[in-house]
Amino acid sequence: MVIFGKKPLIKGCVLSIVANPDDVYWNSFLPAFFDRMSVQMRKNMSAIVQPYGLTHSHAIYLIALHLQDGQTLVGLSRFLDLDTANTNRVIKVLRENGFIYDDRESESSKKYHIFLTEKGHSLAKAVMDKITELNNSYFEGLPREDILNMRNTLIKVLNNMNLDIDSYMASKYEDPFYTHLHIVPSDDDYDTMPIVAGKKTAVKQAR
Repeated sequence: MVIFGKKPLIKGCVLSIVANPDDVYWNSFLPAFFDRMSVQMRKNMSAIVQPYGLTHSHAIYLIALHLQDGQTLVGLSRFLDLDTANTNRVIKVLRENGFIYDDRESESSKKYHIFLTEKGHSLAKAVMDKITELNNSYFEGLPREDILNMRNTLIKVLNNMNLDIDSYMASKYEDPFYTHLHIVPSDDDYDTMPIVAGKKTAVKQAR
């Protein structure tokens, strides 16, 4: 469904929109823009951990465990909203490279908790610091108010796009990744738009 236009028409239960050429351009540009941003940010993250033989796929697990250490395999998968089989493969690589360890009592143990080693915490922090530095550079020269307004808009877009956000936030697993989104410092009096799950505000300060 085209989401930007000027004359919405109701046909049965389907909302269609008559778009002018500018709208068509915008609708084509928007997904390409976000995809390009995502690709570039993954490349940046991969470049940071490349000296360790890792990629962005491994880096996000380091960050997740740095935020919430001692998670189970399933819990970590839910935390990142990623497939458990993928998590299993990534954890195997991180374990072999000395970045994580677990508390399993035997090799046959199916339920265990995963922890970062000192080496893992060090790399996770380095990745987060570098990503923060890069992110700040993207907004160089922009007024803080513009940045905060953009953050609020993106949160609204997320709430509009992610139809499963309520059920995701209501997951029985602790601290889904989205709950760690921290929009502005707690002492900032600027109004922000939180991600809301049901009646619960799901924005927490990242640890």
